[in-house]
Amino acid sequence: MNSSQKIKIILSLAALFTLASCSVWQNFTTYFNLWYNIKTLFSEAEKDIKAQKRNLFSTEPLVLSNTARNNLTKVVEKSSELLQFNSNSAYVDDALLVLGKSFYYQSNFQKAKRKFEELLATNPDEDITLEANLWIAKCDMLLKNYTQGLSLLKRVRDEALEKEIDEIVNESFIEEIKYRISQKEYDSAINLSKEFSEFISDDELKALVYFEIGNLYYQTNSYENAVEFYQKVFDYSPDIETEIRASIKYGKALRESGKFQESADFFSDLKTKDKFSESFAEIDLELGKSYSALGDFNSALEQFTKVDTTYKGSPFAALASFEKARLYKDELMNYDSAATYFSRTVLNNPPREYLNEAKNLNQLFNKYSTLRRTINNYDKQLYYAENPDVFIRDSVEYVQDSLKILQEYLEKKELADIWKNVLTTSSADTTKKDSLFVKDSLFYKDSLAIVDSLTKLSSFVDTAVVNQLLNEKVQIRIQQKKREADAKLSQEMQALMKTDTVQFKNNPPVKPKITIDSLKTLLAKNRLELGNLFFTELNVPDSAKKLYLEITEKLSDTRFYPDALLALGSYHQTVNENQKADSLFRIIYDNYKDRPIVNAAANKLGLPLIDLKYDPASDLYLSAEAELKKGNYNESFRKFFEIYKKHPESQYASKGLYAAGFILENNLRLVDSAASVYDTLIRKYPTSQYVKNIAMKVNTYKQEKARIEREKQEAQLNQQENKDTTNVTELAFLGNKDEEILEEEIKKEENLNITQPIKQEETLKPTKRKLERLWNPRKLKR
Repeated sequence: MNSSQKIKIILSLAALFTLASCSVWQNFTTYFNLWYNIKTLFSEAEKDIKAQKRNLFSTEPLVLSNTARNNLTKVVEKSSELLQFNSNSAYVDDALLVLGKSFYYQSNFQKAKRKFEELLATNPDEDITLEANLWIAKCDMLLKNYTQGLSLLKRVRDEALEKEIDEIVNESFIEEIKYRISQKEYDSAINLSKEFSEFISDDELKALVYFEIGNLYYQTNSYENAVEFYQKVFDYSPDIETEIRASIKYGKALRESGKFQESADFFSDLKTKDKFSESFAEIDLELGKSYSALGDFNSALEQFTKVDTTYKGSPFAALASFEKARLYKDELMNYDSAATYFSRTVLNNPPREYLNEAKNLNQLFNKYSTLRRTINNYDKQLYYAENPDVFIRDSVEYVQDSLKILQEYLEKKELADIWKNVLTTSSADTTKKDSLFVKDSLFYKDSLAIVDSLTKLSSFVDTAVVNQLLNEKVQIRIQQKKREADAKLSQEMQALMKTDTVQFKNNPPVKPKITIDSLKTLLAKNRLELGNLFFTELNVPDSAKKLYLEITEKLSDTRFYPDALLALGSYHQTVNENQKADSLFRIIYDNYKDRPIVNAAANKLGLPLIDLKYDPASDLYLSAEAELKKGNYNESFRKFFEIYKKHPESQYASKGLYAAGFILENNLRLVDSAASVYDTLIRKYPTSQYVKNIAMKVNTYKQEKARIEREKQEAQLNQQENKDTTNVTELAFLGNKDEEILEEEIKKEENLNITQPIKQEETLKPTKRKLERLWNPRKLKR
């Protein structure tokens, strides 16, 4: 080898070493400048995410803490910087993987998938490729590319099983099981979970998977299978949290599968183990539910009360109130107590899954309580309205009781005033007197005891020392007795001084302020609502029947009578008494065709529906109109006026009155009668369009009538003044007085008096005019 070749080799080696040293230096600086911080921040964020308490197969979205969210943001920034400025370093693949995972945890699945695909494009090693494909499949599942995602998950799982990469096997199983659960494919989820458990080598994870299988069986009401898999949890090595959760669910599954006594015994046994002490509230609650399932309602109530009082403020206290309320509702039929505990449940903020049910039941029982109080109040008022003597008697008794309470109050008040005066006396004198008394009473007893004890110690006792000891002892006892006396006196005074107001009895007798008919209507309405509540909401049909019968038997004259008939018929249908039900529906169908309830009865009977817009007055109006066209004015008038009398609420009533008045005015020429009918139209239907046509005419008529009446009164007054004056013309015809027809009589025959009421249809006939004499002296004066 010549020298030139040696030089080339040396230069080549130098260049190679130079390039290698540059690459090592770049990796070195990249690690300490960026990658170390990226790895640390991401590890802390991922640790925080995985530390969240979530079920293994939870389908709920991740909720990031502030710390994890901030760390992931920094990871994204620093990873992007590494990829931009250190793209030739050895940490590019790792940075892409971490960046993709960060986007995934931030729920930015599209960006995450793109980074994993960029990672695959760099041709990394097989392990990184497998992990990247797993994360791509997870992104596809969350982007709802289910077909593509499931296919990739299976391919990744098979490869991971072949290479025995347990972490990727576990992740692929968990991801697919979560999907099956989200789609409510519970059977597939259970079978896949069982398959998963066979590949698990870690006992703790296997116990957790069995627990989740038990949960799936419990969720699908397959309680015996749930019991089996909860039992399997204890055969492995569950962590303490999984063991506690599985134990409680195991006891619940026993109860739901019908093994009530076994469930109660199991929960009682858990109470003896210290490791369950943090869950005693839930265990006590479940024990109470097991007692309830056994039919031991007293023990159940005691257990629920224990939870409610011992763990006050906890979610289990609210659930204990809820279970207590349901026990009163479903088993003991004590709806007043149920209402109380449903209200308490809502106030104690129960868990979210119970909140809506608790609110609905609380609202339902509030309505029950309100209706019950209202009915009792109206019942009492109705009883007083129908029996006024009872109201007087109860009022007298109430006043007597109130006076007795007042007398007791005054006596206590007087005693309190005396004590107040005693306390305001000189405290020095009192102290002196009390101290002397106490000293006298204690001196002999205590001093002798001390002297005896000291004498026994020595025969050489200094008398001054003994006296000093005695004085100290006496003073201590005096002060102690005084403090006790003052405390007792203070307590008595506080009790007396509370009597500053008179507390009379509640619910004094109240005299009804509305009519008996109104009270009955209100009672029928509230009884019907309470009956419907029992029938449709509380599922207590017998109580509903009793309330419906009270309406039909005692309140049948109210407008809620047909509604009660329909409700009672519906009750008979539910107990297969179809004949009774049909008879009640028929009463409604035959008698209440003007009310919407008739069609409810028609549906029950399968009969044609009634047109509720039909107005029976329309037929009568058409008939009257036909008579008018025929010239039968009297009959036409009678029918038009009959519309107003029979159907005053009909739209044809005002029209009928107008037509009747028109016939009287223009066809029968009975002006006074026409004016009377028009006046009725104005008074009864002032907003009718027909009033505009007649208002001025009627007003003019009344003014003219009033004028004539005034003139008539003036004429009578003048006639009275000139009563002695004899009219020669009248004297000439005195012999014909019995036969003459006075002008006033003619007017009476020609016109009806304006104040004369319209005759009923059976007596109304056209007025016949009397024939005038061919010659009448009165006519000469005209």
